Amino acid sequence: MVYIDGFALYKGLLQREFPEFKWLDLEALACRLFPHREVVGVKFFTAALKPLTNDPGIGQRQQVYWRALRTTNVEIIEGKFNFVKQHLPVHPQEVGEDGRVLTVRVKRPEEKGSDVALASHLIVDALEDRADSFAVVTNDSDLVPPLELLSSRGKALALVSVAHARYNKAFERAGLETVRQIRRGTLSASQFAQQIQDSQGRTINKPPSWP
Repeated sequence: MVYIDGFALYKGLLQREFPEFKWLDLEALACRLFPHREVVGVKFFTAALKPLTNDPGIGQRQQVYWRALRTTNVEIIEGKFNFVKQHLPVHPQEVGEDGRVLTVRVKRPEEKGSDVALASHLIVDALEDRADSFAVVTNDSDLVPPLELLSSRGKALALVSVAHARYNKAFERAGLETVRQIRRGTLSASQFAQQIQDSQGRTINKPPSWP
C-alpha cells in the first residue's frame, strides 16, 4: 500500500521543479515506483485549497484534479486548510528606534490534519495486515515515530523521497527496507490523458493553465 503526503509531493517536486507534471495519475505513479509489487491501495492525504487573491482559480483546478483521481482506485483523505494571522520579523531583519525587531502582520497558509491522518491510516492498515509492505511518499520527519513503531513489529516499510537524495535523514532510524526516488521519467510516464471520462461518462479536461 502507498500513502501519499499530497502537499509534500506538490511542494517538493511539482510546484517548481516539475510543474509540467501536475496532471499526475497517482495510481500509475505508485505502480511504476514498485514495478515488482502488486499495489493493493493508494491513499492520498490532502486538503481543499481556498482561493487566493492572486490565484482565484486554484481551488477549481484542484477539484478538477480530484475528479480525475476518482476515476482511479486512489482514495482521497481530506484534512483542512486554514490561514493563520500572525506577526513575523521582516526580511532582511530591521530594528526600530525602540531597539525591537520590526515585524509585519501576515496571513500564512497552514494545512492541518493530513500528517496525523496519514500516520493513523498507516498504523491501522499495517496492524490489520492489509498489505505485506507499506510505502510513504513524504519528507515529513513527523512520520518517523509511527514508522519506527511498525518496523519494530516486523512490518516492511519504504520511503519514497520527494527531495531526491536530500531527504530528511531522520528517516534513517525508522527501520526502512528501501528509499525510492521519483525521477522525471517516472512522472512523465504517469500522466493522465489530456481528456478522460468519469464513471458517468462526463469529460474531465486537464486545466488549461497547466503546461
